[in-house]
Amino acid sequence: MKFYLLYFILICGIHKIHSQMYIMKTNYGGCNDYVNGNHIYEDDYEYKIIDDHGNWLCPIVEAGEYLIFNQMPSAYLFASYKAETFSCSGGCGDYHSVGLMITTINTCQKYVGYSYGYNGPSPPNFEIISNKVIADPPADNSFCDKISLSATGCTGSQRFYWEYSKDGSHFIPTNISTAFNQNYEFIKANFALLDNYTGPIYFHAIIDSDPSITQENIYSNVVNYNIISCSPLLNGNPVVADVRCNNESNGSVTLNFKTDITTNQKLLLNLFKDNNFMTHKFVSYAEIVNKSFTWTGIAAGSYVIKYQAQTNTDNNILVGSQPVISPTFTIANVTPLTFTVTPIQPACVDDKGKIQISASGGTTPYFYVLDNEPLTNKHSFTGLYTIPNELSEGDHKVIVLDSRDCIEK
Repeated sequence: MKFYLLYFILICGIHKIHSQMYIMKTNYGGCNDYVNGNHIYEDDYEYKIIDDHGNWLCPIVEAGEYLIFNQMPSAYLFASYKAETFSCSGGCGDYHSVGLMITTINTCQKYVGYSYGYNGPSPPNFEIISNKVIADPPADNSFCDKISLSATGCTGSQRFYWEYSKDGSHFIPTNISTAFNQNYEFIKANFALLDNYTGPIYFHAIIDSDPSITQENIYSNVVNYNIISCSPLLNGNPVVADVRCNNESNGSVTLNFKTDITTNQKLLLNLFKDNNFMTHKFVSYAEIVNKSFTWTGIAAGSYVIKYQAQTNTDNNILVGSQPVISPTFTIANVTPLTFTVTPIQPACVDDKGKIQISASGGTTPYFYVLDNEPLTNKHSFTGLYTIPNELSEGDHKVIVLDSRDCIEK
């Protein structure tokens, strides 16, 4: 079983686990091996890791080749120099110069020292990573069923053991580990404790730099997401009804769903026309009948609907980053209804006149009403039609309608 710095947790408190830390791998040790050099051109040895103020920076944990710091080292200084001696009827061949002086340290980079001469110490080397390996979530950090996670930034032998939490304090292992830059798809359905759960969820990873030892393991940074309700998928394409009359806003679209939402949920629908947001609508559980909902009062045009399920207390009016998006649907306009009226004047003084009408556009068949007739008495006609009524001299009114009771505008 892995040992995860439990003594550190007891001393510093759980909030310290996720503070910024740095893991250095080097072939030289920690504070017990630091030496200040004498800085003269004679035999000299110096090794130290220092902070921004030039003071020794001691690791909080030392395990094998791994040093764990609670702040970023400012410099790594190593110098070993031995001058040539001449007590051997000439030079003794014992000169060496070994060193590595890095005053600007970058993570994800390996530094290797130089070595000249004979019988000197091993050339120093080190590399360092931050424990902030999980990228921050996007502004919209919601998901319903799964989310892709990864520890990014460097390359190396590290393994990342993923854990999740609902409160940000008590983390549960997922029993999944990944390497650097390898995606882990967290699937909510795989974890019984998350059944029917919506709300915040937190992730971190245990960083294992070397499986052969344990004390170097530390926790990564924490990222938080929000689990939302999954939206029902569409059962087929949207079913449209065109507008009744030209340029009216009375078209409709019916969405049929594969599953129901729950009683504590509602659907948020966003309507887009030509990729431009038009309006939104909340749809309650009671308004979805037989897994179907019809949105009425829509003008002619091409649209998509983006929708998502959310709790009844969520009043956001814009869908998040993972909505269900309908296929594009088109509500057709209707050709405008037009008609002509031609009076037929009487041939003689005592004769009666008549009216001739014709219509086009709209939706056939056509109808008319004359003078003060109610619309319920409308008469059908086709083509160029002469109204049979004989009309006396004076003003007369004709209204022409189509089968949808549209009139010329």
